[in-house]
Amino acid sequence: MKKVILSTFGLLLITTIVAQTNQIREKSTGLPDRTSSRFQNYVGDPIQPTVLQDQKTVETVNGRSVSYIPIGLSPNANGFSSSARTFLWADPISNSVSFIYDIYDGTGTVDIGYNISVNGGGYWSSDQKVDAAGYKGLNIQGGIMNPDKSSNPEDTYLTYFAQASDGSNGSVGGYIYGSNVLTDTNDPNFTYTHLQSNMVLFRTFSDAFTITPEGTSFYVGGSYRYINQEYEFNGQLIIGKGEVVAGEIVYTESLINFLGQGENINDIKVAFAPDGQTGYICVLTESVTDPVPFTAYHPVLLKTTDGGITWSDPIHVQLGGTDGIESIKNYWSDFVIGSIEYYGPDFNRDEVYYNLGYSCDIIVDYNGNPHITGIIAIATDIGWFPGEGTMATWHLFSADEGTTWQASALYDNIFFDGTVGSNDMSNRPYAGSTYDGRYLFFSWIDTDLDGAEANTNPNIFIAGYDSEDGFYTDVNNITELSPYWFSAFYGSMSQYVFSEESDNINCEIPFIFCEFLEGMPNEGLIQYIYIDGFTIPCSPVSIEEGLDPGFVVTQSSPNPGNDAVSISVSSNLQDKIELEICNVFGQVVHYQQKFSNARVNNFNVNVCNFDPGLYVYTVRIGNNSKTMKMIVQ
Repeated sequence: MKKVILSTFGLLLITTIVAQTNQIREKSTGLPDRTSSRFQNYVGDPIQPTVLQDQKTVETVNGRSVSYIPIGLSPNANGFSSSARTFLWADPISNSVSFIYDIYDGTGTVDIGYNISVNGGGYWSSDQKVDAAGYKGLNIQGGIMNPDKSSNPEDTYLTYFAQASDGSNGSVGGYIYGSNVLTDTNDPNFTYTHLQSNMVLFRTFSDAFTITPEGTSFYVGGSYRYINQEYEFNGQLIIGKGEVVAGEIVYTESLINFLGQGENINDIKVAFAPDGQTGYICVLTESVTDPVPFTAYHPVLLKTTDGGITWSDPIHVQLGGTDGIESIKNYWSDFVIGSIEYYGPDFNRDEVYYNLGYSCDIIVDYNGNPHITGIIAIATDIGWFPGEGTMATWHLFSADEGTTWQASALYDNIFFDGTVGSNDMSNRPYAGSTYDGRYLFFSWIDTDLDGAEANTNPNIFIAGYDSEDGFYTDVNNITELSPYWFSAFYGSMSQYVFSEESDNINCEIPFIFCEFLEGMPNEGLIQYIYIDGFTIPCSPVSIEEGLDPGFVVTQSSPNPGNDAVSISVSSNLQDKIELEICNVFGQVVHYQQKFSNARVNNFNVNVCNFDPGLYVYTVRIGNNSKTMKMIVQ
């Protein structure tokens, strides 16, 4: 069900898109505001540790029995809203889940807290504290290391990694990390290592963190030097490779050259194939020192095939230009692109810019092939247009380990981002997989609420992909009709999911989000909510079955409508989609079309000038059509 009040495309599309030329987002510096509250210590009333594992709300959502479990409290959402987003981690072998986050310890500082479940997310030990000595952590990440691939949670380790904010490199600087036996919660004894920034390793912001199926962890961050009260990228990446030695995590760091000094970097993520040997670092950058034709911010990959010992030269994923990805270049219609003043009606498709930003995620399948997800929008040489009608969530993938690239649009986004308190909340793309790397999942958040003006009332969406047979599942709105409809703030997904194989393969996807208990997210108490039991069937199908030409059209929403209505079309077809609305006399009162290959396409129609009564709307894709009724009040 889509509930949206936005301008109809029709004649108003020209006005909408031309207006966007005045709201074009300029090039980003790639660095957040280091003076914002997310980098400050929180001072407030003490929060007492709680055990809330029995308090759950069980709902039947879209035919699924799903539990919403409160599992932890935090003084604010500053860390949870950051670009560092490896908080929730599922280990399918030991059937365990961990969640690591900022916890207020009553002393006026933010400390490292965690929650664990050893029965697949159904029962939690909540609001535990790492209690590491020394500096408190910022932008905390972590997960479960299982180097022995044991089914016993007592043989696994919980590890954390964070920025130290020790002042060794401007206001941030330094890393802290450590580990402990996962199940040792009564009297935890975490190890603690503190690395300051120095004149070789300018440690600052590390947004990339992962753990391989072989039980090795990795962090990746840019090396930023603090000069004249600003952070400047010095052309190198810091890579840490961690292993458990005698029960303690030990990291080996290395520096590798990446593009050039002063580059703007929006995001960094890292992931490995199931064998733990083939992996990719994905950097979102404009690459001004190595520009790519008609491609603004885009993924640049570094590849390893020896478990992170050596890394390749940069691999650019070119979006536009003659060598760009054809599905991206042909996604938006002539009308949409031509209505942008920068291009005009006589534009050349090989000379249209595209931009992927501000965030992304990456996962690697069982063949060692990379899969990237994020928002791609039409751009220019000075900025881009992340707005409805000019952007979509995409799945970019390579079948030859990064040599050539393909792309499929998953969803026409309504909003790109929004501000909640002082924190930004963009679409938060996530990529995950089954432990064997066959079934992949892509999630994001979007707001589809009547009257919304930004992405501030989000639902969590997800689509699955079979990397062997090449078919997609339907796009699912996870929180639709749930107690948290339009309020799944900062929705996040685990990198690995649970799977059960019998006659059919069912995959359970772990999610977490937060709700605001008091105040705004940057200044008040928040509650983390774990989603337990959301399952997607992922049964193998043949290629012919995966290309079923059928499509699904939703009932117009709201129905009856008196202002604006939304109609969603889900399809595996890559063709023109036409919407035609007729009155009871058979007269066409509205027509619009989209040239789209997205899995879900949204049509938003202004019905203010329609006469009250019954209408019939028809959706056509090629030679296929579906007709439904709607009422206008």
